Amino acid sequence: MMYRFFKQIIKVTLFVFFKKIVVSGQKNLLNNGPLIIVANHPNTFMDPLIIASLLKQQIGFLGNAGLFSNLFFARILSYFHVIPIFRKKDIKPGVKPDNNHSFSKCHEYLNKKGSILIFPEGSSYYELKLRKIKTGTARIALSYQSVKNSDANLKILPISLDYSDAIQFRSMISVTISEPILLETYAQTYVADETKGVLMLTDSIRKKLEKNIPTTANKEQEQLLLKTHKFYTTFNEPESGLHVNPKQSLISRAQISKALKTLREHNLKLYTSTEIKVHLFFDLLNDENLTPGFFTDTFLKKNKYLVFTTYLIKFVLLAPIYLIGLISNYIPYILPSVIFKTLKLDIEYKTPTQMVAGLFIFPLFYWLEITLIANYVNIDIWYTWLLILCFIISGYIAMYYWTEVKRFIRVFNFYVFMKPDTKTRILKLKNEILTNIAIAAAYLK
Repeated sequence: MMYRFFKQIIKVTLFVFFKKIVVSGQKNLLNNGPLIIVANHPNTFMDPLIIASLLKQQIGFLGNAGLFSNLFFARILSYFHVIPIFRKKDIKPGVKPDNNHSFSKCHEYLNKKGSILIFPEGSSYYELKLRKIKTGTARIALSYQSVKNSDANLKILPISLDYSDAIQFRSMISVTISEPILLETYAQTYVADETKGVLMLTDSIRKKLEKNIPTTANKEQEQLLLKTHKFYTTFNEPESGLHVNPKQSLISRAQISKALKTLREHNLKLYTSTEIKVHLFFDLLNDENLTPGFFTDTFLKKNKYLVFTTYLIKFVLLAPIYLIGLISNYIPYILPSVIFKTLKLDIEYKTPTQMVAGLFIFPLFYWLEITLIANYVNIDIWYTWLLILCFIISGYIAMYYWTEVKRFIRVFNFYVFMKPDTKTRILKLKNEILTNIAIAAAYLK
């Protein structure tokens, strides 16, 4: 009962926190166990919350044993069926991790037709790649299958998570649910050769997860991918199309990742030339505090006086609502960021910390505001709900208003202060990069 209650709260919170959660392959979801769900792990506690919100059944989790060091927290984790897994850093130096008891707990849970979520990378870092897959998932699955034989009916469900920005409020997530992995072939190999069977299944899990996320080898490649993706979606894909199908942006990023890898392997000269030009293009934009959108044909054709007039009308009309949203939402909006900075956590904990903090802070602050208003105005239950709705809507409009103010500053800088030769240089780079992309596209076919 408690699990379902928290699950509904989490669903609402995820809807508010993220701009879009795009789910592909929902037909592959399995609502009955025994089932092992495997996923990549770029965003700490956010990843299990997203996956749990998608499945109808309650799921158990494998979690780092270090999380169980606090007795009170350990009881909460046990209530939500979190099974501890010991890593080298969770035990004393020189001692080999022993997870036989944890594996037995997994088997018990699966025997009850349970579903368990495992992150086979073993740790969480925000990187645009799949880290090395540990063999524990395959060993749990195949050892269970070997004991139960044909009665096991155990399946492994791979889910790939791709964040447009894993540490940014109102970002987007692509969730791809692949077809379940059946264990019959791997189980037969496991009986003859345990190591070979485990490695085969581990490799199959890796391929399923890696297929639907972008892959880079290092931070330099990651930065190039992010910039190239931003450039490509600005100049090569219609903006309207991305609004109709927002997942297309993340699909493009995965495709660009593969294209860059192929280009790097087969035409290093073209790859290097494109890399230099892309970095220079964005360096020039950063110097001017601009975005690539200012150099699209659509924006360049706009009348600057009409642009200024449109912004002026928008700011005047929305100013009263902006002030209401600012007054009613600023403190609860800013507090989660303050809490994260105060706790000095790793960057991977930013979004879950802010989301969980906001889950409590916003309702509390709204309650305080309504209580304060009630001291001066007699309000009933309907007026209370109307106020809450007003706080939420005005809060969204306040965010939009402030975003537009910052954009207007950039627009003003573009039209008034930017030097013509700098514009010409950026436009020249843009055209050179587009030419390189065209050559690369033809070359990669």
